[in-house]
Amino acid sequence: MSFLGRVPGSCPNGCEAGEYEVWSFVRGDKDDNLRLALLTGELNLVICDNCRQPFFPDSCLVYVDKRAAMTAFVFPESYRVEEAKWRSKMAEDFKAMKETLGSDMTLGAEPELYFGYEALRQALQGDDDREDEAAVGEWLLKGLKLVPFYVDPAYARSKGLPRYVPLAGPKWSAEAARAGVDALLKANDRLVSFEGWRKLIDAGEKPPARKSP
Repeated sequence: MSFLGRVPGSCPNGCEAGEYEVWSFVRGDKDDNLRLALLTGELNLVICDNCRQPFFPDSCLVYVDKRAAMTAFVFPESYRVEEAKWRSKMAEDFKAMKETLGSDMTLGAEPELYFGYEALRQALQGDDDREDEAAVGEWLLKGLKLVPFYVDPAYARSKGLPRYVPLAGPKWSAEAARAGVDALLKANDRLVSFEGWRKLIDAGEKPPARKSP
């Protein structure tokens, strides 16, 4: 479930401050309309009571999507100058939320910090773009006799990479991963996001596996 709250806000035109209704907690995995509103830049966009100017009042948002193993804390862009303070606040709030909501929170995901809705919007759009390639890749895997190694989604998102590495074998090894990525890209060279996995593999990095639900 998602929650609405009321916050004070003044429009950029200098009108008298008012109170506006905004979303403070959004379950993107349970409310596609709110997730879409984030992607289109409309979530928490309000209209000034006086001059009808649209604007975003300073407000904080917690966005949870269990499908993407994502828990995001969004603070106003102006808070960035005190990032350390707000990282500490995020950690405290996340601990309290886990104690209150328990298994309803994202499984195993550490909270991610964003300043401004645009930063979160870009992260969600990146996930969607890579998911399109991942879906095409999954369709090809069986025919290529490749096995997906599913990666921790937060890690993959932080690297800007798809949610799995194709393996040319049943278990992880750098050789199996390199061969799997090469085979997938040979089958479809437009799956460009997978090229990043090859770079990480060549650098000797093994991505963390996704935790089982």
